[in-house]
Amino acid sequence: GGGAVTLDWEGMAARARVYALLPQMPSPLPHPNTSAEELRRELRDRPAVIEREGRDPHCDVHGRVYTHISTANVSNTIMAVYLCLDLTGWPETKELPALDAGGHQTGRREWKSLEDLKVLDVHGRIATEDPKQ
Repeated sequence: GGGAVTLDWEGMAARARVYALLPQMPSPLPHPNTSAEELRRELRDRPAVIEREGRDPHCDVHGRVYTHISTANVSNTIMAVYLCLDLTGWPETKELPALDAGGHQTGRREWKSLEDLKVLDVHGRIATEDPKQ
């Protein structure tokens, strides 16, 4: 260690993938003051409500595929876009430091695969497993 690290930026950009998370939301959305019991009931009953209403449980009215099932408490819902760089096996990454969110302090490096994070399935496709269950 200690030397300058030369990264293959073009190679990394070619391997980058952007993933947008789109949760299956309750419909209608519950009021923010909804009790915890009512929120649990909504989540439990949602599949039957979706079926009764004739909605597709796997995608919204625009055809966008759900990536996970939202909790009924939508304030806890993950709605994000991830830019994933798969650098698995790249020797250049051995020298990269782990930094805090501000990029100031180094810490212990911990690499998690996209499969471990339940973003991709074992075939490299968007995972359909809900990691919250």
